[in-house]
Amino acid sequence: MEFLEATRERERLWREGLSRLQRGWHLAAVSALGLFAELLLIRYLDAQVRPLAYTKNLALIGSFLGLGLGFALARARRSLLPLALPALALSLLVAALDAALPENLALAGPEVPEANLGVSFASGAAPLALFYGLVALVFLLVVVATLPLGQLTGFLMEGWAPLGAYSINVLGALGGIGAFAALNGWGVPPWVGAAAVLLALVFYAKIRLAPRCGATVLALAVPAAMYAVDHAGGRETYWSPYNKIEVSRLPPVTTEDGRSLSPGWVLRVQNLYYQRLLDLRDETVEATHRAYSFLAQAYYAYNYPYTVKKFDRVLVVGAGGGNDVAAALRHGAREVVAVEIDPWIVELGRRLHPERPYDDPRVRVVIQDARAFLRRTSERFDLIVFGLLDAHTSLFSSFSANIRLDNYVYTVEALSEAMGRLAEDGVLALSFYAEHPWLVSRLEAMLAAADGGPPLVTPVFYDAGYLYLAGPGLPAAVARRPEISRGLPATLRLEHPAGPLATDDWPFLYLRARTIPRPTVFASLGILAAGLLCIRSVYGGFRRLHRHFFFLGAGFLLLETAAIAKLGLLYGATWRVSAVTIAGVLTLILAANLATGRWGSAPRPLLYACLGALLLGTHLLPPGGALGPGAWGAWSITALQLSPLLCAALIFASSIRQVPELGPVLASNLAGSVLGGLLENACLVTGISGLWILALVLYAVSFRR
Repeated sequence: MEFLEATRERERLWREGLSRLQRGWHLAAVSALGLFAELLLIRYLDAQVRPLAYTKNLALIGSFLGLGLGFALARARRSLLPLALPALALSLLVAALDAALPENLALAGPEVPEANLGVSFASGAAPLALFYGLVALVFLLVVVATLPLGQLTGFLMEGWAPLGAYSINVLGALGGIGAFAALNGWGVPPWVGAAAVLLALVFYAKIRLAPRCGATVLALAVPAAMYAVDHAGGRETYWSPYNKIEVSRLPPVTTEDGRSLSPGWVLRVQNLYYQRLLDLRDETVEATHRAYSFLAQAYYAYNYPYTVKKFDRVLVVGAGGGNDVAAALRHGAREVVAVEIDPWIVELGRRLHPERPYDDPRVRVVIQDARAFLRRTSERFDLIVFGLLDAHTSLFSSFSANIRLDNYVYTVEALSEAMGRLAEDGVLALSFYAEHPWLVSRLEAMLAAADGGPPLVTPVFYDAGYLYLAGPGLPAAVARRPEISRGLPATLRLEHPAGPLATDDWPFLYLRARTIPRPTVFASLGILAAGLLCIRSVYGGFRRLHRHFFFLGAGFLLLETAAIAKLGLLYGATWRVSAVTIAGVLTLILAANLATGRWGSAPRPLLYACLGALLLGTHLLPPGGALGPGAWGAWSITALQLSPLLCAALIFASSIRQVPELGPVLASNLAGSVLGGLLENACLVTGISGLWILALVLYAVSFRR
């Protein structure tokens, strides 16, 4: 404890030796460092720790709690900054070690009503204890790792006017999101970002020479361990803007004529099997199918849509490594449009796929979210193929109300848009990996509701897949070839009803009912209990909590979450949309601060009335709707979706102008964000639009100061 007190004294001496300009630069730098570290933890933990698939925003909530506790301890006698480096290092190491564990040990979790999580189910008390223990450990480590950064930020804010300090804090956060987005977009591995953050913490620790040398060694050893885990097991590892991708070659087979022939490659995403890049030409399948029994199943699955008739113009959404594209080319398509959200997977397909489909001049590759492409294109296609799209978690899921990359692709509205892109005699073919029979029934009901007519459904036995055929050209095709008419057994529909259909407002295809899964409830209750305990001990009791700012924080997080989800529907569920939206929100906050500082505060009742009207208006808007055609319509709806955030930022700016110091109110505000993060799960019951109403209630509670 004496060491921590001595460290705090050295920090005070260091701060007093800085000019006002230098203090401003350091405040911005630490703010950027805090946000970068938060995003790094979210990205790395979500990719490596599979139990977080059950609690998608756990790292985000832990960061808010840690930073809030840090602000509350800004004037504490002891500095916690020396703990930042080992705590962050331990968080990253635990995630790396979890990824290195055997799958049956690392992935086991409780069975929940959410399907296709890609996790195995625990069958006893010990695996369940391991599961919940790992979730609790990760949450605790995130809180401890971010707490010292919050304390240092609050420490550097002392002596500034609250509005000015907050503006510098927001500017630094903009720099942090910009740096993270750039590295993420370039596919820079997390161990590079970890090295940068850890070395920055060595600089800010301000400790004696010998410990600093040891800290430097630790700051370099942890990224080295992360690198080693990435390259263990003989796999090539890539970090795309969305996923951790591991690549390995299928062992070659010695054919009857003495050749050594491999049928393709295997891709793993987030430490789980994702897809194979397969050579499904007749001669390769004939030569290798005895060694690889799944080849015959894959051959049937990818070729089956082309037994209906010949298709000239083919659209493949979720093109992945190129299997569906190669199938279209093998069957004589004259033009193939391949839409894929992840550029790294396309590049791997271009480089590794045995049939080289992406090198064919008939193929046009579009790097875009599948739903966004369907909304914007005016082209018509003879065949639209929905590939086996991703059902794993990703960085987008942690910011967008539990929405996975593919959630907006599998809604009634999305399927209806796809039907609208078919030619008069066009056909839609949808391949889907389903772990549960009710999910098979749900997709059948959604295709029927999308005006595709009663679809034909058949199991294809490859990757637990089912193939759905629908569209205006299907009845004529069945009349010509009755043998393709193999529908879903009626007993399956009766025994496993579809339940609620996935829509743009409730896009949770993999959730069987409008409910919050029990593991999410248990984790939320644990976080709530931990948060209340921290508030009681660190804040010095609940009375010292600024009630007004607490509920402002809870409401604002819901507004931001809903905005990211809605704009993801409008522009695509891409990492760019998340990054630009978060940066846009920070810019709105900065603009509100500058306007309030320049012209003063607007009357609070007026601001609250405007916020209430805007929230009701956005709630009533149809999901994904635009205020008119073309770019102006999209920009108008974007402005309307973001306008409540600007109004909320003006409320916050006008409030902090009246406080004597910023640290305690930011602490309360971030504590409220923890509550907002937990309440975000309510959208699993209410739908995304319900978040606007919930935010309205929270802001109403915050009105009385």
